[in-house]
Amino acid sequence: MDNQKYITDLHQDHQEWDKKLTFYEDELKIMTNRLSEVSAKNTDTDIKIKVEQFQNRFVIQKNEIDHLKHSINIAEDQIIANIKENPVAYTHRKLEDDVELRDKVQVFEPIFASLKEDFTQFVAENL
Repeated sequence: MDNQKYITDLHQDHQEWDKKLTFYEDELKIMTNRLSEVSAKNTDTDIKIKVEQFQNRFVIQKNEIDHLKHSINIAEDQIIANIKENPVAYTHRKLEDDVELRDKVQVFEPIFASLKEDFTQFVAENL
């Protein structure tokens, strides 16, 4: 199986992923603020437990975003090094696609969507 992609396509994928991850970071900030509102308005122990669970899930997702962004930066550094090493006709060359990174980004999105859906329902019920 050929796992190679044009350098320009890889770069474009990395930029797209980075933008999406930045958007998800912003979403986490918004959800964290909303969670603070829910926590401030509710003293029920069950609600406080749920608030803590969401806080933990937010931390996990933030860490995953940071890890993915770091991996994307490493992949971009490899592209830059390849182009510096041989700048001739780099737009026509292919490099090995990081399938593992691609899979991680694709897996992250539905997990984040599920978190957001759970959180939205929680806020609707408790704010």
